[in-house]
Amino acid sequence: MSNESKTVRLGQEKIGLAGVLIPGLAMVAPAFNLFFSTGLIASLAGAAVPLMFLIAMVAVAATASSLAQFASVYPSSGSFLTYIAKTIGAKTSTTVGVIAILGYIISFGGIYIFVGSYIVANVFAGSHIWGITQIVTILYGVLVTAPVIVGLKFGVRISYVLYVFEALLLIVMSIVFLAHGGPQGITSAPFKWPGGSKSTLLALGWAIWSFGGFEAAAPLAEETRDPRKNVPRALLLTVLASGTIYVLGSWALVTAFGPSHIAAIIADPNPFHTAAAKYASFFAPLIVWIFLTSVTSSYVAANTQVARVIFGGARSGLWSRKLAKVSEKFHTPSRAAIAFVAPSIVIGVASTWFTNPGLAVGFLTTLGILGIITMYLAANFSLIVHWYKNDRQAGAKRMVMRLIIPIVGFLILIVPVYGALQPGQQPPYKYLPFITIGLILVGVIYTVVLATKNPEVIREAPGLLEGAEL
Repeated sequence: MSNESKTVRLGQEKIGLAGVLIPGLAMVAPAFNLFFSTGLIASLAGAAVPLMFLIAMVAVAATASSLAQFASVYPSSGSFLTYIAKTIGAKTSTTVGVIAILGYIISFGGIYIFVGSYIVANVFAGSHIWGITQIVTILYGVLVTAPVIVGLKFGVRISYVLYVFEALLLIVMSIVFLAHGGPQGITSAPFKWPGGSKSTLLALGWAIWSFGGFEAAAPLAEETRDPRKNVPRALLLTVLASGTIYVLGSWALVTAFGPSHIAAIIADPNPFHTAAAKYASFFAPLIVWIFLTSVTSSYVAANTQVARVIFGGARSGLWSRKLAKVSEKFHTPSRAAIAFVAPSIVIGVASTWFTNPGLAVGFLTTLGILGIITMYLAANFSLIVHWYKNDRQAGAKRMVMRLIIPIVGFLILIVPVYGALQPGQQPPYKYLPFITIGLILVGVIYTVVLATKNPEVIREAPGLLEGAEL
């Protein structure tokens, strides 16, 4: 944007519960995760894919509850950064913030290049050609950033339309699959625990990862009407609605193939298309567009969310205050949005110098999610600290909501971390533990340097993140 004003509070246009709910629903991207995670989870847990999603929904709801508790106390565009700074301190918040934002940038970089190659292959009926895929990737990045810069309501409306299209088709298609019953009919087999093996725990980890982005409502607090009520409700509703679609969709797919024919799902590069062609031919040609709709609405929502987290940190001085400038015309954090998207695209495009898009998306996404989960873990721990400092005498309800539930959320989140960092993996995944340590060191070193050069920022950051000075 050419016109930038001084730093001001966000929220020239206010949104209600529906407006703050849609970004989270869209960012989770249920179609994207169902289409491309179901086979992987099935390879680890067999027919119990819907059970994995059901358990994951309960697990993620624990972390969502922690965020909801915080959002009712400290609603702000700083989101996680505000919560952690207010309870543990700005130094920890800065470290976690750097790690998490790098995680978002890295993970979305992998998905950008994947989407670029997917469009070339499925829309233009081509194959990955160096140069063409990269150009498509860059153009797609511009496409999903524009709604974020133009305005919150505009971006939410885009996400709303795309998400409704995606969700309705998924639900209807799933019901059709279940109505046909498949070769073995509707059974309870997909909801039986397959055993306590390590592979089952890894499957649960992938199911938990499928809820990534549920927190998109939290950074919109400054731009939401009655944020102390609407933001917590949106966080919990996002997890419940997404989990319902995951359970229904995966159950329908397992039923369509038959619980005894899971190998066919694992071997099929596009099992939903195969099932649709057999039981609901109307949906088969729409599978590509459902995917593109899902990932596009997810990107618009993600750019909306992370731009506001970057804005909140910049406003507090945790990084360059230039990123806290808002557009005079649209009153949106345009610089923060570009600062998030541009490096993601660069990382995605650069990754194809070293490997193919398929391996790039897997490795970059896994590495990035480790950074994001660090933020989830810190948020759960922060609520435990908040309870100890402020709520120990507040009664049993507060103890359950602000001590027991975050402990459960914290412990469950260790599962996907273990899955990603376990020893014995093949390259490049065997290097993940060392790269993750490097990612953490970047956050620590950044914080130490900031605290040395600008100690006043560390002292004032909690209030600035929350927007109290405005």
